[in-house]
Amino acid sequence: MSNKKNAVKKTDDFFMSKAIKLADKGIYNAHPNPMVGALIVKNGRIIGKGYHKEYGKAHAEINAIKSAKTSVKEATLYITLEPCSTYGKTPPCSDAIIQSGIKKVIIGALDFNPAHRGKSLKILTKAGIKVEAGVSEKLCEDINYAFNKFILQKIPYVTLKISQSFDGRIADFMGRSRWISSLKSRIETHKLRAESDAVLVGIETIIKDNPLLNVRHIKVKKQPIIVIVDSSLRISLNAKVLENERVIIATTKKASKIKTAKLRKRDIEIMILSKDNNGRVNLKALLKELGQMGIGHLFVEGGGRILGSFVFQRLADRFIGFFSPLIIGGEKSKNSVVWPDILNKNRKNLGIKTHFKSIKQIGPDIMIEAEFL
Repeated sequence: MSNKKNAVKKTDDFFMSKAIKLADKGIYNAHPNPMVGALIVKNGRIIGKGYHKEYGKAHAEINAIKSAKTSVKEATLYITLEPCSTYGKTPPCSDAIIQSGIKKVIIGALDFNPAHRGKSLKILTKAGIKVEAGVSEKLCEDINYAFNKFILQKIPYVTLKISQSFDGRIADFMGRSRWISSLKSRIETHKLRAESDAVLVGIETIIKDNPLLNVRHIKVKKQPIIVIVDSSLRISLNAKVLENERVIIATTKKASKIKTAKLRKRDIEIMILSKDNNGRVNLKALLKELGQMGIGHLFVEGGGRILGSFVFQRLADRFIGFFSPLIIGGEKSKNSVVWPDILNKNRKNLGIKTHFKSIKQIGPDIMIEAEFL
């Protein structure tokens, strides 16, 4: 690579890195839309910047154009994701870019939607705007890992979360679990909830802990949807979780019709699904239904059995564990991931492998993020 090309690449990577940081600001309120950041540069100076602040509101490039203190004519736009080219909640951004007089657009990642991928490049080029794509491409794609899976597969990206003792327990034999994780770890969990479209738990967690499951400690425009897996509709009508704005209960035909009617009268959504081989809610069917509802990122909390079901059935993408410097011990303490031992009998290899993506300390605890191989 020539010195001149190398200098240009460094400049483009530099400005795109700033656009990526802007995109990250939309982490709690942009979803289910992707996070996007934009910079407008003229004569080597940043004159405008923006990001997608909230679902349904103006996109990053529009906010960047509006923020500019001087004319954007003949300027360069750096954008982490290909501009939209069709009408949705807002008009197509490609039209606004053309009308603005911007002369060059540098794109990080192309749209993952096959129906739209590369479309805006053709529109902008036809309008006489110079377009370059693929700058810091992998970094820009990684911003929207959950959105990208949802767009391609039409089912949610699934994150599992567990808080456990150093010896892998989530409660002692009496069910005591408060508090295994520290306050800082619990606040981190609220951040993870806020990044998601929906929070899912099993009925055992509702019965044992009676949690509210909403986002606290973090300011959000919209609370995540609550999804409860309850095959026999055992939930109490007085459960705190029912106080949330939108609650979905996934159940089966075993559910009481009388109780179903009472819950629906309170605007609780009841989803009747097929049963798996164990008579429980079919999780594959549930994910398909949630995808059709537009839920792109599902955050699964709860006990060992619900986590075990997602892990064993290979329905999860990411696992986040908070490990406390606490040893619970005991013979009948609760394990963090559970499935029947008989299911291991025919397994050729020991366990299900993951890849550690990040490890960091949160207060006294260790937070490990792993991806399934």
